[in-house]
Parts: sequence; structure tokens; C-alpha cells
Amino acid sequence: MNHLWKATAFLSRMMKSAAAACLVIMSALTCVDVVGRFFKHPLFGSVELVGFMGVLALAFSLPFTHETNGHIGVEILMRRFSSRTQKIVEAITGLLGFVLFALVAWRMGMHAHGLKQAGEVSINLQLPEYLVVWVVAGCCLVLAAVILKGVIDRFGPSENK
Repeated sequence: MNHLWKATAFLSRMMKSAAAACLVIMSALTCVDVVGRFFKHPLFGSVELVGFMGVLALAFSLPFTHETNGHIGVEILMRRFSSRTQKIVEAITGLLGFVLFALVAWRMGMHAHGLKQAGEVSINLQLPEYLVVWVVAGCCLVLAAVILKGVIDRFGPSENK
């Protein structure tokens, strides 16, 4: 199991870097397009590429955001609960999150397969859309593994309670 967690941590770090690269590419494409429009020569397909990069940046950043607790939490309500109730809620939400993102990964993989079979491509650049959906499915799978690891680390048998 330790190898799985190391692989998950490695993938999460690589995905964080990929998310940053997507943001840089989005910025560069937007700047080039704006300057090009000023000179009446916009960058063809830039809107599609920026859209794809936005989706990928979001998907790539999910595991790292979860690991660092960078997501929005509802602490006003949670603070009113006892410590035991907080732990129960954490365990339940962690397991539900794992199941949810595992299912999302599976269904997105199925959707990507359907897009590939149908030959779906983007409007202007004719890029295959299924590739982006496959990547997002993979990101959701890594997120599910990160969530599961967090639940096991927090509530597993190795923790001294």
C-alpha cells in the first residue's frame, strides 16, 4: 500500500506543476491574442485553447488542493460540534468524497470513450475532446486516492487514539 501512496503523492506533485503550466499558457495565449486583436490579427483558436487549459488547470489542481486543505470549509457549524462528532463528520465526508470522485472518474472515462467513438472534436482547431475528458477522469481518480489516503491516515489502525 505504501507504494500506492508514494505514487499518488508523486502524481499530485506533478499535477500541481501541470496546473501551474496551464495557467502560464492561458496567460500567454490571452496576451498574444489581445495584442493580435489590437493589430487586427487575433490568434486563431485561442478561445478553445484557453478553455481547455482552464479545465485542465482546475482538474490538475484538485489533489494538491485537497492535500493542503485549500478548499472552502464550513467551520462556523463544525466548531459547534463536539470533537467526537467532528471526527465522525470528517470520516463520513471523506468516504463520501472518495466514492463520489471514484464514480466521477469512472463516468468521465465512459464519456471520453463515447466521445472518441463519436469522433467529437473542437469547433475551430478540430482537437479531439476525449483527450481532455480522459485527463480530467484521471485527475478525479488521483483525487479519490488522495481523499482515501487522508481518511486512512486520520482514522486508520496505525493512529494512536
